[in-house]
Amino acid sequence: MRRRVDADDPSITLREADHADVPAMLALKAALPLREGSRGGFLLGTTEAGYHALVDGGIVWTLRFDDQLVGFASALRDPALRASPLWERRPQIAWMPGFGAIDLDAMKIGYFDQIAVRPSAGPRLFAPALGLRVLADLLDDGHEHVITTTVETPILNRVALAFLERLGGLRIAAVDEVYPEVGPLTSAIHYLNAAVIRDRIASARAEGRPTLLRLLDLAGV
Repeated sequence: MRRRVDADDPSITLREADHADVPAMLALKAALPLREGSRGGFLLGTTEAGYHALVDGGIVWTLRFDDQLVGFASALRDPALRASPLWERRPQIAWMPGFGAIDLDAMKIGYFDQIAVRPSAGPRLFAPALGLRVLADLLDDGHEHVITTTVETPILNRVALAFLERLGGLRIAAVDEVYPEVGPLTSAIHYLNAAVIRDRIASARAEGRPTLLRLLDLAGV
């Protein structure tokens, strides 16, 4: 994306991913540098086969400029989360006070998996709409609780933190993981509540700022 893009640009769209998008998703993942302070964030894990499986069974939306993929976000519904390695590691999770006693088995929990955009100014402007669209699908499917993870050490992935904070996200735990790309790392686990998300969206609409309204309209929320 080389030309300037603003919030009213009609060439920016969101579209559900299909299998033809997987090569572009992998290319975007490879283009995001794994370093502190990276403006576009970074992604760990997920192979070509993993992205195809997400397209088949998960929630995946793409951010497009002139119909070219410049970002994507993904999420897992409750059954897929419970079949994931993260769920298997529940006994090793270091919970914050008050959260360890929550009956996770009684909840319908969605997992906000990945969000990535090209690190230029245009795509970054629309990243919140991309994230909101994926969260909206989880909420529409009846997930009243959503968790997500962000890397804290050895590299802090700051990109998603402002988005999570705006929606009332809470850091509730930490978990040690190992990825071939970087070796051992620690990730924070964040919690989002559907009612709080809806309240924050309503408050954002009430603010009435044109750019913010354009993002909400683009996300369909």
